[in-house]
Amino acid sequence: MARDIVVERLTIESFKPYGDVIQLEGNKNVVVANQGTAKRVNYVAKLENLRECSGPALQSAKPNMCIFSSAPRPTISGRFFQVKLLERHPYSSQVFMPIHQHGQKGASDPDAPCYLVIVAENGPDDKPDLGTIRAFAADSTQGINYKANSWHSPMVTIGKRVNFLVLVWENRVALQDCEEAPIDPVVVDLAPSFKNLSADSKL
Repeated sequence: MARDIVVERLTIESFKPYGDVIQLEGNKNVVVANQGTAKRVNYVAKLENLRECSGPALQSAKPNMCIFSSAPRPTISGRFFQVKLLERHPYSSQVFMPIHQHGQKGASDPDAPCYLVIVAENGPDDKPDLGTIRAFAADSTQGINYKANSWHSPMVTIGKRVNFLVLVWENRVALQDCEEAPIDPVVVDLAPSFKNLSADSKL
């Protein structure tokens, strides 16, 4: 039987156990820069490459900054999303920062949620602890940085395509770069955070 959870609002405090929320609003580290014409947030995320301190058994990795274009995921009746897989990057943090795209549907409302951030703590069996699974609604003004070794869903965009700037350390060794874990289905209730979704979408 599928476990049901309700989507939560993404905030800096609520996401701390899993990583960082990258945003200007509500951040305490804002300073004035560029001759008074800009605001700067220092150390907005903790970037990690744990291979550097894990000994010679691991191949070295290099930072990969890439663009990730994520198509909207199908929903159930326009309201529910089913999670069947989580993944983690054992030795690297991973940043996702939305790139605003002029002319995209919904781009005029940056405060409207456009992607899901689904996370879980590690269990005593070194697998995701589904009793701790949570889902957060993120908008296009918010980026995220997953801590190294943090279980999370592959990217889930809702209602529209979203492009992201991504930063992760990789060495092209599959289980060192990314480990996947199939899970018993978890159903995320998207209401009321996500509105005007098509009821015709199916899994």
